Amino acid sequence: MKISPALELQDLRGTLLGSVWTRLQALWASVRVQRRVRRLRLCESLSLGEKRVVAVVEFEDQRFLLAATPEHITLLQTLDAARPAATSAVERP
Repeated sequence: MKISPALELQDLRGTLLGSVWTRLQALWASVRVQRRVRRLRLCESLSLGEKRVVAVVEFEDQRFLLAATPEHITLLQTLDAARPAATSAVERP
């Protein structure tokens, strides 16, 4: 039984690509990605129109109320320290 050169080439490509694919999958499974811990977070913002925004920004354990326009950013008030979401719910008797 004679195999055509085209079939031999396809088999070689299939085998080679399969081998490369298997190795890439094994390599990708061993890669661990660590995300950088972000210290700055936008908690909430409210658009006031015409590119004006009021926002609550958290940095580490501090929160700030800011007002922003295209020309300025103004600190309106320093807020209480950030609280975990689970404890921020209002308790009712």
